[in-house]
Amino acid sequence: MRSPLSRLAPLFRKHARLLGLGLAGMAAASGLQVLGPLVAAHAIDVALPAADRRGLLVDAGLVAVVLFLDFLVSFGARIALQIAAQRAMADLQERLFDHLLGLDVSFHDEVASGSLVGRVQSDTEALNVLFVEVVFALPADLLTVGAMMVVLGLRSPQIGLPVVAVLPVYVLWFLLFRRIAPPYFVAQRKVVARLAGTMAETVRVASALRALGRQRWARERVATRIVEARRADVLSHLQPIWYFNGATAFRALATVAVLMIGAWRIDEGTASVGLLVIALSYLRQIFAPLMRMSNQLTTLERARAAAVRVTELLDRGPRIAEPEAPVPWPGLRDAITFEDVSFHYLEGTPVLDRVDLRIPAGSRLGIVGPTGSGKSTLLDLLLRFRDPVGGRVAIDGVALDDLSLAELRRRTGLVLQDVRLLPGTVLDNLGGDAVAARSALDELGIDWPLERVVDDATLSRGERQLLTFARALARDPEVLVLDEATSAIDPATEHRVTEALERLLRGRTVIIVAHRLHTVRGCDQICVLRGGRIEECGPHEALVASGGLYAEMVRLQEAA
Repeated sequence: MRSPLSRLAPLFRKHARLLGLGLAGMAAASGLQVLGPLVAAHAIDVALPAADRRGLLVDAGLVAVVLFLDFLVSFGARIALQIAAQRAMADLQERLFDHLLGLDVSFHDEVASGSLVGRVQSDTEALNVLFVEVVFALPADLLTVGAMMVVLGLRSPQIGLPVVAVLPVYVLWFLLFRRIAPPYFVAQRKVVARLAGTMAETVRVASALRALGRQRWARERVATRIVEARRADVLSHLQPIWYFNGATAFRALATVAVLMIGAWRIDEGTASVGLLVIALSYLRQIFAPLMRMSNQLTTLERARAAAVRVTELLDRGPRIAEPEAPVPWPGLRDAITFEDVSFHYLEGTPVLDRVDLRIPAGSRLGIVGPTGSGKSTLLDLLLRFRDPVGGRVAIDGVALDDLSLAELRRRTGLVLQDVRLLPGTVLDNLGGDAVAARSALDELGIDWPLERVVDDATLSRGERQLLTFARALARDPEVLVLDEATSAIDPATEHRVTEALERLLRGRTVIIVAHRLHTVRGCDQICVLRGGRIEECGPHEALVASGGLYAEMVRLQEAA
């Protein structure tokens, strides 16, 4: 089974040319880093003893050119790799966002929106850092170390011996660090997340804490979390310190050994000062990537966790699937039917229990009932935001799961109590069709220009609700669903909306979920839900006369 990180590698196929250019540049820079000390050694061993000023100037110029080219090529290569990584991560962000939009309502109910935003933004950024600072840098580091070891082996195996001897020790030290440190990093992230969660919860209920006189309890709770976070933070920061100090000691030992062997070989006349300069320069460059490994391990652990979260999200398919061969829209000439429909969120806790309901085409149905009786769930099943666990919902005898989701939702207008505006203009919020948008606004008596920018801050709650009515009507739906749609607007605005809707709803099939019973009084049929079952159905007058649950609800509201 492929690892989450390897599954993300195909993202770079599109950017292979840029990636190849960057890696080639890194390889060239590695060659220049190997070449620089060789030129400097030539100046020390040949030009300097011969007092060859011209040769010294040439060698000095060559060293300067090599250093400049190394800077230029490294800079260009890193820019190319950064651009390739940024583009690949942008592709991943778009893919994640498209995938999120395709997931059904149940997923978004289960997962907090903040967590999803984190996956799209911070997780892709963690992966970008990994690819640029670790994955792409690793081949160049290995090439540089390998080339330098070869040069040292060819020029003087004895001087290169301390470097070779200390490398396995260094690797073992890193493996020890990799075994000990990660749990501290994980613990630190968990404790910090717990602290952030506790602070957010405390701020959210600040008024309740004041009312209950529990501020001291809240302060002590947050203070405990702060102490935990501080302790975990200290322990996590200690890990790179002991690793780095140990690595520095190993490098110092290798440097001392190279100096001693080099001095002995120079004294014997079997080595030169230039060769010692090469060895010391290479030693510094060989150990540089090894010294970076502590930071890279942290990057790797974060990126690995990010890759797991990202791939888990991409693997999550929609529970509400499109049919392989959708049936054409039947046209709603007969009725919408709920046939022995059951639904639950948790096994053994039914929200709807064997509901049978027929909504004739062109009629108006009101749905009322106590909180938690299943009213909104009934609408979710009609709009196929969820699928029933038993029975079926059908339009003119065609089951909803045989219809195209896009076609079903295009034919259905929805107005919710919880108003959600799209960021942009009035036209953006009404679907983009200027003629239909203008017509819907005019019917509701709204004279706003279509290019007006709207958001939650610039509109009152009632105005936002009016806009959602216009949004639904602009689509000219066959079925209009209103879920507590007028509960957020004042009586004057509600009267204005009701008058407009009376004209606009003629000829449409309308389903109204309401808490305020006067909203459904004019419906052809009113169904009362309790405990996931239909308790009673009928026109307003008949239900009041029957003296059942609906009559009791009317009496209580009129007395309030």
